[in-house]
Amino acid sequence: MPIKILSKELINQIAAGEVVERPASVVKELVENSLDAGAKNIGVEIENGGTNFIKIVDDGSGMNREDAQLSVLEHATSKLGSIDDLYKISTLGFRGEALSSISAVSEFILVTKNSDSIAGTQVSVKNGEVVVEDVGAAVGTTITVKNLFYNIPARKKYLKTAVTEFNHIVDLFLNYCLAYPSVSWKLTHNGKLVYQFPAGSLVQRVSDVLGDEVCENLFEVDTKLNGLTVRGHLGKPQIARNNRKLQYLFVNGRPVNEFIAAKNIKDAFGSLIPRDYYPVYVLNLHIDPEFVDVNVHPRKLEVRFSEPQLIYRTLYQAVAMILDEQELSRQVNSTELKQFVPLKEVLTQGFAFNKQSVEARFIAPHERNMAPTTPSVETQNFASREGTFSPNPPSAEIPSTQPVATTINREVFIPEYKILGQIQDSYIVVETANSLKIYDQHASSERVQYEKIKREWQIGRIASQKMLIEQNIELSPVEARLINDNLELFQKLGFDISVFGANNFAIAALPTLFTNANAQEIILQIVGELTESIMTLEKISEPVDKIFKMMACRSAIKFGDRLSVSGMEALINDLEKLDNQYTCVHGRPCILEFTFNEFKKLFKRN
Repeated sequence: MPIKILSKELINQIAAGEVVERPASVVKELVENSLDAGAKNIGVEIENGGTNFIKIVDDGSGMNREDAQLSVLEHATSKLGSIDDLYKISTLGFRGEALSSISAVSEFILVTKNSDSIAGTQVSVKNGEVVVEDVGAAVGTTITVKNLFYNIPARKKYLKTAVTEFNHIVDLFLNYCLAYPSVSWKLTHNGKLVYQFPAGSLVQRVSDVLGDEVCENLFEVDTKLNGLTVRGHLGKPQIARNNRKLQYLFVNGRPVNEFIAAKNIKDAFGSLIPRDYYPVYVLNLHIDPEFVDVNVHPRKLEVRFSEPQLIYRTLYQAVAMILDEQELSRQVNSTELKQFVPLKEVLTQGFAFNKQSVEARFIAPHERNMAPTTPSVETQNFASREGTFSPNPPSAEIPSTQPVATTINREVFIPEYKILGQIQDSYIVVETANSLKIYDQHASSERVQYEKIKREWQIGRIASQKMLIEQNIELSPVEARLINDNLELFQKLGFDISVFGANNFAIAALPTLFTNANAQEIILQIVGELTESIMTLEKISEPVDKIFKMMACRSAIKFGDRLSVSGMEALINDLEKLDNQYTCVHGRPCILEFTFNEFKKLFKRN
């Protein structure tokens, strides 16, 4: 194929493809230009998720007629003058491609005026044709983008739903609202006001964006270390989330997604938060522009540090210092404290497993043939792993707070077996006619719960239980928006949720498997799995399946839960009735089986 020189139109569209991925890309470039122009008031108007209409209004410095005409040409910028400037960029926008690229794939109108101009200038671009005329205008710039990708149908078909595209814009908008609290911000969608934040302090802006609960549980950060400055606010351990949605990191006012930096911030918390939870923070790292390269990505989504380890170490140290000053300690709920019976205390009482430091669930001979009943967690009179064992445990069984096994109504043959014991309150050991089986009680219960949830969903709705007293919860605007977008999903999951104010909700019912759980904690976990609105509930989509797995894991029997014999039998019976009984929802095995023939080989008896 012969080499050809590409047409100007095709060159512009290729450049636009690098800069403009979706409506949020347009908003990002235009908002950054407004901030670089010194705007103190920025308004963002959106229609249909930004696919039909985007309008950015600012009161920045504006442009004269000559600059306005040049601004829509490729490689035109006021922010770079030499090669040296490229390596010490202090502005948000700099490439000189934004307006040219956006106008190449939309119906584009720019209206601008600076303080020295008598009249404003309007520059209209459509199909590569540029029209310039004088108009009346206030100082500042207004840019309108209509029908994005109208001339590139192949690109337009890859856009998501209007709700999804708008959610991307909201996430971006809130990032800049937090990065620039001294600026007044306004966002409207389809003619309705979504957010409006007056200029103020960072604390007030955090309250506006993340909610009062977060704002009331913050540590202020203002630390100079290793020649760098870290400022902002760090959430206390008790408001940690099971997702990263409330983590905001800025480098010189530029929002960045830096995984290693986020990991170092979390590592600084150590054991103050659970392993699968993430701290809340709004932090701005101030660094000499010469030591950070913001030119590594066409859409400026990534940055590169000249001394990355210094950056990561500084963030870790800054967070660790704040936490150390507060003299925090890990707060453990009573339900997290596990009780143990040392093996040596039960050796003379009846069956016990192995030796050395292995704990076994003691089962007296008269218990082993009890008829199965509702699964239960048994308590005993002991204090700790080093405590003394009471040889006369109470006979009463306390039902589990988690309904871990539900009988499946179908005929199935369950082989006879004998429960031998529970090891470390985590594994159930069973003898069958030909083998020894070891059940992972959490994995087994998780599989049972998952299949139960799927079955109820397919019937129509997951079983729920009314709460005696409605629980009111307050969430951040980001989290509240995800709930509002998915109220039908929550209803089908067994929740009765109603809006009770801007970011407040009243919870009247929970799924039965979470009857005694903390409603806010469960809802936040579900929100953590929602990356966008789920448009169809007719089938089990990937996001919905992730929620099922989370619910199954949360409601399943845990490691360390002491079970009665009847509870073990009920769990095993329910698992054996499933078609898929071999792995939990994460792929870990539920059962390990060792045949007696294998034992004979191991003990050299064959």
